[in-house]
Amino acid sequence: MDVRSQRHARVTEPAAADARGLDPGRVADLERVELGLRTYKQAVYQSLREMIVWLDLPPGDRLVESDLAARFGVSKTPVREALALLDADGLVETVPYRGTTVRWLTVPEMREQNILVDALEVPAFRIVADRITTAELDAIGDMVSHLKAARAARDFRRYGAITLDMHRALMRPSGLPRLRKLIDSVVGPVGLRYDRVLVYAFDDAWDLYLELTVGRFEAIRDRDPERATEIVTSHRQQLEQLALGRLDHPDVARYFEPGTTVSRLPDRLAQ
Repeated sequence: MDVRSQRHARVTEPAAADARGLDPGRVADLERVELGLRTYKQAVYQSLREMIVWLDLPPGDRLVESDLAARFGVSKTPVREALALLDADGLVETVPYRGTTVRWLTVPEMREQNILVDALEVPAFRIVADRITTAELDAIGDMVSHLKAARAARDFRRYGAITLDMHRALMRPSGLPRLRKLIDSVVGPVGLRYDRVLVYAFDDAWDLYLELTVGRFEAIRDRDPERATEIVTSHRQQLEQLALGRLDHPDVARYFEPGTTVSRLPDRLAQ
């Protein structure tokens, strides 16, 4: 009988487990080991994700299972599983016989990121503006205050975390759990990494992003989804143009796939 079958026997038929010759203590040990592996996997995953998002592990870095296992004090199994989750997030790339590396940033992915966020959020503005309560608006208003404080302190990690919380809080009144899950996955790790490179390193981009975030909230607060859409669309376009104009900047180019420059972009992107 495999481990999964043993676990089922332990949970649903403890007496039958004894009758079949299974050792209940052994089954419990297997369950604890499995739980421990899941816990280790999540801990390694969370740590590596933070390091990749905030560029403590920059694009192009190789992630060797044995090195990471020693670093985190765990076996290779939770490391391997954590890397698989990061691959699904789009943060790393695993190639057979070559190993895993932190993914480079790319212009198409950057543009896709902007398109996906707007495609998911903008249609929901009308529903949110109609359903959001005063208490929810007050809570988001508090987040705006904290966001401004993080901007003043140039604390991009705190700023990014608050931004993600605001997206979640704004979409919660929609009552659409699948939409909220999709937005969370899109705005999450991949989006934060592009913001780290293209927004937080430049005052004009960061201030424009703050204007977008505050303006969107104020429009929703005023029950004006059309204005929220206009603000998001116009500011996102400006942010993209700033980003495209800085691909050759030393503080940007080193994080993008080698050889990616404005001169190599298709005409429709380079303009």
